[in-house]
Amino acid sequence: MSSDRRLALFVVLLYTALLSGWYVAYLLIGDGFWLLGLVNAFAVYLFTPLPLIIGLAALVRQRLAWLVVIPVCIFLVLFGPDLLPPSLVASAGAGEPALTVMTYNVLYTVTDAAPIAASINRAGADIIAFQELTPYVARRLEHQIGELYPYRTPMYSDCVAQVAIWSRYPLTVEGSGEKDVLCRVMSVRVSFAGQEIRVIGMHAWPFTEIDPAHVEQSFRWREEQLAGVLGMVEGKPEPLILLGDLNSTPLHEVYRTLATHFTDAFREGGWGLGHTFPATPGRFWGIPYPARLVRIDHIFHSDHWWAESAWVGEWDGCSDHLPVVARLRLLALEQP
Repeated sequence: MSSDRRLALFVVLLYTALLSGWYVAYLLIGDGFWLLGLVNAFAVYLFTPLPLIIGLAALVRQRLAWLVVIPVCIFLVLFGPDLLPPSLVASAGAGEPALTVMTYNVLYTVTDAAPIAASINRAGADIIAFQELTPYVARRLEHQIGELYPYRTPMYSDCVAQVAIWSRYPLTVEGSGEKDVLCRVMSVRVSFAGQEIRVIGMHAWPFTEIDPAHVEQSFRWREEQLAGVLGMVEGKPEPLILLGDLNSTPLHEVYRTLATHFTDAFREGGWGLGHTFPATPGRFWGIPYPARLVRIDHIFHSDHWWAESAWVGEWDGCSDHLPVVARLRLLALEQP
């Protein structure tokens, strides 16, 4: 074997070993180590060299080179469902009541409500779960689209920016007196199709610093926050929709926990990676990065629903997130 082929084989085996090592660590440790948790957020980019590696394996023509099938399988396991067309459900569900829902982090520094209102109008949402909504923007949104969404959760003076839910349908707030809960989690019951459904808006704890202690703590805070939300809905029979900026990608523990209880509307009714953050390119420590690096904004639903379609909304020109919208059909209700 020529030196060029030996080098190509070495590259193939090195890539396979490194990627396999990461995958084993991901399965065993998850977000338990701060650096691994950060790598998990951007894991899809670990597969960027894969087409080149497959080409090198084909050129080498050695049995060992076909170990490249290992990273191919890992990619298909982790991201294959995102590349499949939306799942199909029996056509009997097509005539069931439909609800369009939207999760939308509007960025607390934004003061112009017009682009936000335009984005909501384009989506045609029946229910919007806002994150980082300020009282100032909320008042201006009321002037522009308040008539379309007459049912709104209250704005709390203790929250500089908060989660809020606006609806075309009557809603009843189920709140907690704790400030952290009021600002970051909102639970309501909505009267829809002659029944009550439960809608939860959530803004998970963000990363505010990049140092080991803070990153590991932020992962724990998000998991504790989710545990509280799951406790809120445990044993509740109403059809559930959870919308929010979870600051977690599909490879993080928060997402994986939710996926064991509920269905990801975008994975069911959408197509593609669905990245929502950041909305625009930028620089980190002087290093440029592109827009839409990760998917951290999500819509989950209980088995009562089917996501007929789901999509990432257009950028409003202001926020650092893109909204996510889903058209859900109510398939079945448990009768009391």
